[in-house]
Amino acid sequence: MERKLSPARSSTALSSLRSPLRAVVLTVAVLALLGGIASGCGGGDDKTTIEPTTTSTATEPGVGQASSGAELFSNNCQSCHGPNGAGGNIGPDLQKSSVAENLARVENQVRNGGGAMPPFSDVLSDDEIDTVAHYVVEQIAPKG
Repeated sequence: MERKLSPARSSTALSSLRSPLRAVVLTVAVLALLGGIASGCGGGDDKTTIEPTTTSTATEPGVGQASSGAELFSNNCQSCHGPNGAGGNIGPDLQKSSVAENLARVENQVRNGGGAMPPFSDVLSDDEIDTVAHYVVEQIAPKG
């Protein structure tokens, strides 16, 4: 005996098959799309290389050091020595100071303090002290 489904029942049977089928097709399409995107990211034989950049250290004066020295001076010294070291509230005018012409003396003064100046060894790192000392000698100290 062959059983025939009424048109109303066959429509319900087909729609119950279509819903899972749509979900499978949609899932496969999304996975294929994601796989295509992922295959374009990273890996491969890209010959692009990244060249290392050189940075100036505290012992080699350069543009970067002058900039960071200016910032260190502004943040730590300017309140006493004034803008551009031209004298301020407490500190002497570094533009007229013979001490400011000598790197070792400036480093020692910044590190250990002296007179009314407090030591900065607990505030600045050795590299920062070296950088600000270079800045004072090369940019602020009297020329000539």
